[in-house]
Order: sequence, then structure tokens, then C-alpha cells
Amino acid sequence: MGKCYIDGKQYTFKKAPTVLEILKATKKDYRRFFVCKKNNRLCNLHQKVRNGDRITVLDITIREGYKSYQNSLSFLLSAVVDECFPNKKLIIEHSFYDGFYCKFKERPIRKVDVNKLTTLMQKKIKEKTPFLKIRKSKKEVMKYFISKEKFRKVQLLKNEKGRMIDIYKCGDYIDITFTPLVPDTSYLTLFALHFYRPGFVLRFPHPEKGEKMPPFRDQKKLFCVFEEYERWGEILGVADIASLNNRIEKGEISDLIKITEALHEKKIAQIADEIKQKGSKLKIVLIAGPSASGKTTFSKRLAIQLRVNCLSPLTISIDNYFHERAQTPRLPDGTFDFESINAIDVKLLNKHLILLLRDKEVEIPKFDFTTGKRLVSRRIKMHKNQILLIEGIHGLNEKLTHQIPKENKFKLYISALTQLNIDNDHRISTRDTRILRRMVRDNLYRKHSARETFRLWKNVEKEEGKNIFPFQEEADVMFNSALVYELSVLKKFAVPLLRGVTPEQKEFSSSERLLKFLSFFIEISPTEVPPTSILREFIGGSSFLY
Repeated sequence: MGKCYIDGKQYTFKKAPTVLEILKATKKDYRRFFVCKKNNRLCNLHQKVRNGDRITVLDITIREGYKSYQNSLSFLLSAVVDECFPNKKLIIEHSFYDGFYCKFKERPIRKVDVNKLTTLMQKKIKEKTPFLKIRKSKKEVMKYFISKEKFRKVQLLKNEKGRMIDIYKCGDYIDITFTPLVPDTSYLTLFALHFYRPGFVLRFPHPEKGEKMPPFRDQKKLFCVFEEYERWGEILGVADIASLNNRIEKGEISDLIKITEALHEKKIAQIADEIKQKGSKLKIVLIAGPSASGKTTFSKRLAIQLRVNCLSPLTISIDNYFHERAQTPRLPDGTFDFESINAIDVKLLNKHLILLLRDKEVEIPKFDFTTGKRLVSRRIKMHKNQILLIEGIHGLNEKLTHQIPKENKFKLYISALTQLNIDNDHRISTRDTRILRRMVRDNLYRKHSARETFRLWKNVEKEEGKNIFPFQEEADVMFNSALVYELSVLKKFAVPLLRGVTPEQKEFSSSERLLKFLSFFIEISPTEVPPTSILREFIGGSSFLY
């Protein structure tokens, strides 16, 4: 007789069952659960239960459950493409609002192709084809991928230190995956393939908006940024981890870094040129982006390029316009909601901006976060050729500067939109790049542990979803701060922090996944990184003062 705990409730058993068997016996809605945490380690639902195990089951509303749904659908899509178009290579490239943008390597996708794939995916879902986890030797797996001419996967696995590898099988299709998958294809009823020339978008249900697919939302500007950076990848000859590792092994990383940084500088100079070309009416540049996107360093580098164009930047921080504590909105738990736009004294900010545009002198406040009071800071006045730089999470929200005419404003969105992929079938999440940046920076400047960064990140993401991402298409220009080589540098700093998360802690599954992910990268010395690089904002050693 044994006992286990699922979501804190005790269950007894005679013969060791699987988590799925317990769920089927105890929960009518068992099909809404996709994966589980067993003693803080992420597992599929076919995992055997042992005496004393503590298990948490995860649905689509939990990040790791949602990732399992996404990756299971991606796996099914790859399997269907392999069956429908055996001579075509599917590339799952990057995120696209509520899905992943996909294309064929050999030719543009046609609408008839998308319809064919949709029909076969629906058929596979009705057939309840299981996702089977199989443990094989590294040698066997590499031999299989060689036979399928999937040489990128072979190169990727060269750096895998373990002798045994977990793979998944769905029908006749076999592949590696980086998260556990759902029990079978029948769990994947909600999806859509949206034709989007020259490829299509594999769309997912919203994790918090019920049992139906939301309307398609176009993101033309964001798509163009990803396409631009794909061309940069072609210039650099680096599309995935294997090609990056190859450049490192050949001793070419120094040149790669120089070219990557030069492309960043060229883009920043182009943005400064565009601002200059707008003429004398443009007086305010608003810069917004999610956490760990490199806004501060970008703003400093943009300021230099603006000076090259004979414009004198004057910086105003939105943080100094916080309401005093008595007027600050609160969250349902009673804590202050500093992320809400209602925490900003929008009326005072607009009043000051209007006065500055009229060549009047303004007394700018200084917010004291210790006392929660606004203090008198300095008096400023705009002179000829001066331009205001305003950085903050609400910069793209028209409500922030609603009294300022549009011709006086230029909106910039910045984020680390990772263009590097793991391989053709697996993208690198922009979220993973940002959380690793933030983890390294938080430890360097605030002495935070990886566990503390994980703990804070959930609320960071929630606020970004409300205050930043819905407004990104409002930007006049988008800047991608991701650097193709950065994860090989961040690895040196992040791995010791991630290893500090122990199996007894609930963040262990996230730490374990990122450690596995980073294991595929060959490390690069941080001495190669220039002092003006955006990456220096996170690893230290920047020539800018923050």
C-alpha cells in the first residue's frame, strides 16, 4: 500500500499507477490537465507514482502546462508535414501573437497546403494517437537523425553529455523535445492554421479566455522586424544553435560579435536618421519595451546617434511622475499597483510636456520611492534642436500622452526578439532570453538568486501582457535588442545561479529546463563583448553609467 499527494490531496494505491490513471479515476475533467510536476520535476502524465510522491497537475492556465500544449501541437504539426510533404523541411521560426510563424524551407506555402495540413491534423486528433516517450542511447538517436538527413539535430546532440536521450514518438514520427508532451493527440482539439504569406501561423488558444479560438490578430510591424532579423541571420550565417557552435569551434566568434554589434549600431543610426527626417515638429521620443529588453542602453546609444544628427536629447523619466502613495491604485491583495498607468500622474505629465513644447520652463519632479512623495528636482526648458527622450513601460499607450499631437511624437518599441532557433522544429522563446538576462542582472546588481527572479517573473509577465504587448503595433519603429551570440555568453553567468535552485523548491522544474537548454551552447568568454553592447547592461562592464 502506498500513498501520494496530488494538489495537496492524499491518494492511496496498491499497485503503482500512473498520474493519468489516478486523474481518470478521480477527476471528471481530467482531460484539461496536460503535464505534472512530480516532486518539483516536470513530467508527462504517464509517469509512475511512487509512495510519498507530491504531484501538481498543470492545465493551460499554468505556464508549463501551456508550453506543453504548444510543444505538443508543434510536434503534431511536424509529424503531419513529414507525412504530407516528405520532401519539404518545416521551419518553426518565431512567435506571432498567439502562435508560431512557420514556413517551408524550399518554397512558399500555398493556401491549399494549409487546408491539407489542417485536415490531417484534425484527423490525427480524432484518432487519439499517443505521444510515447522513449529512452534511447545518444548513438542510436544520432544514427536515426542521420538516416533522416536531419544533420542539424545531429550537430546539436554532439554537445549532449548524457549517454541516454529521451525522445518522443507520435505514429511513425520521432523527434527530440524540450518539454513533456500531452498523453495523446485528442488533447489538442483547440488550434488553427492561418495562411500568412509566405508561410502560416500555428495558433493556440488563449490560456485564460475559455474554450474557443480568439479572432486572428495581425502584427505586421512585429512580423517585419522578425523578417529583417532573419536576413541578419543569413548575413551572419547563423540560424540555429548548431551553426553558432560551429562558428565558435572554428574560432570565428570575434568576427561574428563585431558584425552583430555593427548591425545593431547601424539600425540605431537609421532610427536616429528617421527621427531627424521628421523635422522640427517632432519633439518627443517615447521608448517602451518589456523587462530585460535593454531599454536603458538602447536609449543611451540612440542619444549618441541623435547628437551625431545635431539633435540634443533631454531625458525625462516617467518614474518621477508616480502619484504619491495616497493616490496610488492597489491590487486585489491590497498591495500597490505600480505597473498600472493609473499609478502615473498623467495629467501633470501632459501639462509639463505642453509647456515644454511652448518653450516654457518647467519644474520637473523627483519621486522618492522610500517616502512615496514627489519632491522638487530641477527646472528645465527646451532649447533649439533639443528633443525629449521618455522611457517607460507605458510609452506606447496613447493615454500617457493623450494631449500631445501625434506629429510631435515618435514611438519606439524595443524587445529581445530572439531570431536564433534550437533547430528547424524548435524555436527559442523570447521569454527565455529575457528571463536569463534579468536573472544575471538581478544577481549582479541586486544579489538576487535565480529563485527570486523566477518568483518575481510571473507578475512581470502579467503586467507586460496588460500594459506593453497590446500596444506594440502602435510603435512607429521596432528595435530588436537580441544578439545572436548572447546566450553563449549568458551561459557562464546563468548556469551557477540555476544550479542553486534545489529539487525541494517549486522553481526547480524551470531551472532544470533552462539548464538543459543552455547545455547545447558552447560558452563564449564575456571579454569578447564590447563595452557599449546592450548585453553589458546585464553582465556588467558597460562604458555607460546607469
